[in-house]
Amino acid sequence: MTNTMPNKAKALIGMVAVASLCPVSFGVINWHTPAWPQLAVLMFAAVLTSRLKVKLPGMTSTMSGNLPVILLGVTQFGLFGSLLVAFTAAIAQSFGSGKQIKAVQFLFNTCTLMNACGLAYLAYHSRLFAAYESGPALALILAAALYFLANTAPVAGIIGLTENSNPFTLWHKVFLWSFPNYVIGAGLTAIASLFTATGLATIATLMAVLFGVYKSYKMYVDRAEEGQHKAFAMAAGH
Repeated sequence: MTNTMPNKAKALIGMVAVASLCPVSFGVINWHTPAWPQLAVLMFAAVLTSRLKVKLPGMTSTMSGNLPVILLGVTQFGLFGSLLVAFTAAIAQSFGSGKQIKAVQFLFNTCTLMNACGLAYLAYHSRLFAAYESGPALALILAAALYFLANTAPVAGIIGLTENSNPFTLWHKVFLWSFPNYVIGAGLTAIASLFTATGLATIATLMAVLFGVYKSYKMYVDRAEEGQHKAFAMAAGH
């Protein structure tokens, strides 16, 4: 794969990989013992929600339902614990779908998710909104926005560079299709984070809601893609 990959794409993968060393190093240096039972529950939830994938119409990329779980890790644990949740989600996203994934793809996907998680953690735990009564909510909005940008922009960039298409056009498509999912995910995270402990009941309720959102989203996307295919078929028949 890397032999036929454009040099610009290789450079982007390298930059994403190098950038991921920052949150990983910072998380290890500032490591604090997490609440392992709660973290284990959240990591298990990351595996399940990462399997709730929807293929975006007209694109080769997919969208997973693990955002609320990763953001919940950001709000409930330290950076090290948050990165463990994100790493678990990356493994679940990459494997188990029946498709063979190359090492460079796994590296890029994992590092992208780690970078997004690290930026979200930095935003949420910053003191930008400490003076405001609604500071935690504003911090969560900023964290979700940075996560969205850090997670979607590199993906659109690498697809554009490898498929010789416009990365900005691709990112705009990703934005239109996935932005509602991120808004819903941030809202669910805000509700779940009101609970002091990430217990089984909280995660089970969150999983049930996420599954319902996934089924609705998948049905809508499938119908939209089916409509596009019919439109193309009608145009070709004229």
